[in-house]
Amino acid sequence: MSITPRAELDQRREKLQKAMMKASMDAALIVQNADMFYFTGTVQQGFFYIPVEGDGYFFVRKNAERTREETPLPQIIPVKAQKDIVDKLSQAGLAIPRTMGMELDVLPVNQYRRYQKAFPETEIVDVWPLIQEIRAVKSDLELDIIRRVAHLSDYMVEVARSQLKEGMTEVELAALVEAAARARGHQGLVRMRAFNQEVYWGHLVSGPEAAELSFMDSPTGGRGVARALPQGSGYRRIGRNDPVVFDLVAGMNGYVVDQTRTLSLGPLNEPLHKAYQAAIKIQEEMGSMMKPGIMARELYHRAVQIASDFELDQHFMGYGANQAGFCGHGIGLELDELPVITPNFAMELVPGMVIALEPKFNFPGIGVVGVEDTFIVTRDGNEKITHSHYHLDVTSSSGA
Repeated sequence: MSITPRAELDQRREKLQKAMMKASMDAALIVQNADMFYFTGTVQQGFFYIPVEGDGYFFVRKNAERTREETPLPQIIPVKAQKDIVDKLSQAGLAIPRTMGMELDVLPVNQYRRYQKAFPETEIVDVWPLIQEIRAVKSDLELDIIRRVAHLSDYMVEVARSQLKEGMTEVELAALVEAAARARGHQGLVRMRAFNQEVYWGHLVSGPEAAELSFMDSPTGGRGVARALPQGSGYRRIGRNDPVVFDLVAGMNGYVVDQTRTLSLGPLNEPLHKAYQAAIKIQEEMGSMMKPGIMARELYHRAVQIASDFELDQHFMGYGANQAGFCGHGIGLELDELPVITPNFAMELVPGMVIALEPKFNFPGIGVVGVEDTFIVTRDGNEKITHSHYHLDVTSSSGA
């Protein structure tokens, strides 16, 4: 497990400081785990204070010694609670900020009130819009990690292909993939930003139950194994000619990669086969369009147009009133980053963005088919980093 280089962390902090200066913020206080890892290289419990100029100060509540092992940052200061931060800032000769940014998109109200009490003369504002735009563009170091995660993703798909057998349950197949992935270094945790959008690795689901949508904003659902988390793999037994949707997230060193493949023990029926070909066509078209300067929404509109050409627009990314309003998303430390491929999202693509495109079709009572790949936007276009093939028939492709 490598340590994030000091130069990398400094560059990230400096980008945020430039954005803070434009937004008239005197400081930021980072507390959320994904952001903490991004700016410090660790997720040990604490508060990372970033003044608008100069080095940051890492106030650590727990595991200060381990924190020193995991981050090259020089200013690591043990504290017991939020109220201690103000005293430590004064001791360091720093003025108490008039305006301080915090991650108000995820900070619970009771925690917010504690920070208000600790900083009674400070206006607390939302720094998340600045952070998410910075995190949307990955550094070379991040891209190298993400490419390695993509290799793990390809391996996970091939494990699923090789282990899929008629009569096994979804959760049995998922468990085999998970065990193999963990042995190869999968971190086990898939972080999501949006409130209450919980997911365990993703969805490996089959047949009609794959088309049963749940609380997660997704074109697939599944029954899961309990009503406490009613999505993903369940106890349904996989039969011949069933569409099996592999949509499990690979994760290593904090970063995640998304890939979906449709598997089947034998050919699919004609409507599903037609929809699968449409999904591949959409993926190819969006992939060819993805380059610097294009707006995210243009990819979405092209995807919907192709779905309509195939007379499948009512099944695209869900069905009817339950259609998801996107067909792709940024990805990195969290599964749901910028940019989002939606009809109204005007963000311009730039080199260094990492985007998962996922055209899928949902047929209630029958199943789901589709594909998903992760791409890196480059100076000249894009680099597709997930490479498992699109073949449907597992029997013929694996020799099982």
